[in-house]
Amino acid sequence: MNKLLNRFSWDDMKIILAVSEYGNLSRASAFLDINHSTLFRRLGALEDLLGLTLFLRTRTQYFPTAAGQELITLAAKMKEEMKCTLSNITEEVRGFIGEIRITTNDALLQDYLNPLIASFSLQNPKISFFVSVGNEEVSLETGGTDIAFRATNNVPHHLSGRQVGIAKWAIFGHRDEWEGSTFTVDQLKNNRWLGFTPSLSRLRAHKWVESNVASDKIVFRGDSVLSIANAIHNRMGIGLLPLMHSRHYDDLVRLSPVFSDIQEELWFLAHPEVRKSAKVREFINHCAQYIAEHQNEIFKE
Repeated sequence: MNKLLNRFSWDDMKIILAVSEYGNLSRASAFLDINHSTLFRRLGALEDLLGLTLFLRTRTQYFPTAAGQELITLAAKMKEEMKCTLSNITEEVRGFIGEIRITTNDALLQDYLNPLIASFSLQNPKISFFVSVGNEEVSLETGGTDIAFRATNNVPHHLSGRQVGIAKWAIFGHRDEWEGSTFTVDQLKNNRWLGFTPSLSRLRAHKWVESNVASDKIVFRGDSVLSIANAIHNRMGIGLLPLMHSRHYDDLVRLSPVFSDIQEELWFLAHPEVRKSAKVREFINHCAQYIAEHQNEIFKE
């Protein structure tokens, strides 16, 4: 086996990838910039070395065998690993450059992410950001997004994540109507309420309102935290908000204790392959450190 490994090279893997991708020797040899007959001899020598048939031949096409497909998968993985490593080495030498693509929701962007991006950008001016805002779950497998910043208590097992805090929730009302008042949570349930649309049904806050407030008391439903906060600001009723978000409004007052059963964990999530990127890893580490250093002001009740 050691003798085989010593004779097997990355050039051999490039041949396997090229023949697989182009399906015949003419196009593969043109891509590799070698003679057609040379590629034919090298592929034959590789199969002799391994003692395996890697491709089934027809007059015009080459089709991978089961053994060939395994090596194609390995070669593609090696190519991606090499690309990632070379990119990271380059970034270490030249400084972090390029674009980081993030998906989050509007409240998390305003409450947490914008300050984190701003502080990171001061240290890494060659990094740009592309931020997509929405309350729907976005797949990290399609390659359109590098990082998802989410409030969730159910992290998919196939994603690589880092928890950076907890979003705490309580009931809020307009200061002019409620300041100085003292009510129990049960008493508050009899007032005009603001709830969430089914698009936010995964939120514990949505489940709490639906389970504890009569439907005829819910006078408004919004599809974002921002919409609920703005409705409270406009005196439409009372509702649940994350403590961090309520600080953007001077005219909101907290009416209840913090609900420990409603809180949501804050996570930076990425596909494991994306986490290997030096700039993505550096950004997540920066965010975690920034939040840890400012947690008393960010998460105070």
